[in-house]
Amino acid sequence: MIKLAIFDMDGTVFTSHLDWLKIREKLKIPPGGNILEEIYKDNQVDNKRLEILESFEKENTLKTEPINGISDFLIFLKRENISTILLTNNNRENTYYLLEKFHLGFDLVVTRELKLWKPDPEAFFYAMKKTGYTPGETISIGDSHYDVKASQRANVPYIFIIKTPRSISLQKESPDIILFDDYIDLKRIIKEKGLL
Repeated sequence: MIKLAIFDMDGTVFTSHLDWLKIREKLKIPPGGNILEEIYKDNQVDNKRLEILESFEKENTLKTEPINGISDFLIFLKRENISTILLTNNNRENTYYLLEKFHLGFDLVVTRELKLWKPDPEAFFYAMKKTGYTPGETISIGDSHYDVKASQRANVPYIFIIKTPRSISLQKESPDIILFDDYIDLKRIIKEKGLL
């Protein structure tokens, strides 16, 4: 029985228009390199790179919209007494702007300022410790390989990834992930799997 749902934000709760290849090119960070680790290297902030990243994120924030069914899905989880945590590598300003704009609420919101960045599992351990739930009582909901890696490293057994061309290929590498179309579909899958 699930007690905790951990959500990613960009591409999961809200649509994402972030072009990560272009962003990496502008930041001069090769594929595979962790953008936030490079920007916050050795406890020093690379302000020039951070400014570039934040300009892309701000542009995305102004264009994004909620994924179909997310508001009703959060209400559904609340009725089932399932705690919800938003765990994002985005910053606090963008995150709270979107949550307030679209009237979405989570029991706990963790942004990049805490320096718990996926794919490091520490973000998941932090979320579970805060709520007192175990990996076996937790589901992860995301859209990227970072979400998959962090979930797997934290031993979260149910990993739900929103269906995109990229995630379909990701499922071939990680067959334990479950793809879903939108939150109406995810609600159905969770019920069918008897996770409530």
